[in-house]
Amino acid sequence: MSKLNIKKIAALGCAAAMLGSLTACGEKTTWGAVIDGVQIPAGVFIYYLESAHYEAQQKLSEQNSAAGADLSPEGAAAQSSETVTLPLFSSQIDGVDAKQWIYDEATKSMQEYAAVEAKFAEYGLALTDEDKESAQVYIDQMWEYAGEYYTAMGISESSYKSIFLNSSKKQKLFETIYSEGGERAVSDDEIKTYLDENYALINYIEVELKDGEGNLLKSEGKAERMEMLNSYIERYKNGEDFDELNAEYVTYYDNLKKAAEEAAAAEEAANAETSDETAAVTEVSRSTAEAPLAGEGDELTDSDEETPAETEAPADDETAEETTAPSEEDTAEETEASAEETTAPAETAAVSAENQDVTVGAVNSNMTVIEKADKTVPCAEVAEKVFDGMNKGDIEIVETADGEHYYLVLKLDILEDGEYFTTAKDSLLSEMKYDEFEGVVSDWTASQSVSKNDAAYKRYDPQKMFGE
Repeated sequence: MSKLNIKKIAALGCAAAMLGSLTACGEKTTWGAVIDGVQIPAGVFIYYLESAHYEAQQKLSEQNSAAGADLSPEGAAAQSSETVTLPLFSSQIDGVDAKQWIYDEATKSMQEYAAVEAKFAEYGLALTDEDKESAQVYIDQMWEYAGEYYTAMGISESSYKSIFLNSSKKQKLFETIYSEGGERAVSDDEIKTYLDENYALINYIEVELKDGEGNLLKSEGKAERMEMLNSYIERYKNGEDFDELNAEYVTYYDNLKKAAEEAAAAEEAANAETSDETAAVTEVSRSTAEAPLAGEGDELTDSDEETPAETEAPADDETAEETTAPSEEDTAEETEASAEETTAPAETAAVSAENQDVTVGAVNSNMTVIEKADKTVPCAEVAEKVFDGMNKGDIEIVETADGEHYYLVLKLDILEDGEYFTTAKDSLLSEMKYDEFEGVVSDWTASQSVSKNDAAYKRYDPQKMFGE
């Protein structure tokens, strides 16, 4: 059983007010059906109705999306919004009126509930104290969050707990039947074969086909990166650690970006300094040209007579030399020194894989398990190559379709270290056999005796409960 969906909680809020009046009826609707002589509580029936309603909404949305995708652009434009968003209870799900589909799915769920309870007892199984404690912790949290909605719908905490524990019992039945010693036991060798065919363990180096400034490389630059990766392949084959090669590349590219950033900062600083010097020269020229002259006919004020010290003429030529000439020389020297200091880092942008001084610190590995059915990690091109063109132990260079990356990919043996298999064994078994198990459960329900409570089905009409 899946955990409660947030969208479902919102839907519960809408239904709660309507159901408040429904839950005040008599004793005849306290159970939904009798299956093989066992009454299924009304709260369990209502829960499965609500779940079926939510699933019906999802299916209708998928149907509408599929119908829209089949139309030509002209047809899609002509299709009315009313057709696309047809109300659920005016629609069909899998060719069945939505209301009946919801009833049918809720009935199937009650039958499965009853079958699991019966088979759990038949197999002599029991939930552990830990199972029960974990269930109670989850239920307490859920009831604090959504208990009032469920209560308003007529689903008691005890009914919700029964449904949750029934899900745990179903999982234990699966494990009993398919694990070692079970009637449909799957051996470790079978699971390992499935793992080996559907998953792969790889390690990789992701190489940017860009310079330090983020610009795409031209053919010459790409050739240099290709040469670098080919050298990594040889070094790996000669015994060097793959993760250390990855760290070397990361350091190399970080140096490129750092050099580019420093060069850009130096250029900005130099431009700013040149701008300041130009502004200063312009100001001095303007001040000299605009200095007031005391000539014939000029009327001096008291303030004019008290000329500030910085505007007074130099006392002699020696003083003038001290106050002007050194300033020009110093400025020239400082500008030259500044240019040398700020432009030097730019030279490191040309650092190559062969001559860079790399200090490998903490090595970050890109080793990961990828799935054949996914083919998106680390990217589609790599996944396709790994599953369709590489054997264990192969190391190859893959280019992405957008031309922005090379990947140096090493395919490893996923079965070599048994730790991953041990960790993933249970989930792999579920992938392999859970659909088949659902068929087994359906076989259990096929021979059941089912007596629906017509009064409950009428009272808990999904259209009245959840209708638009």
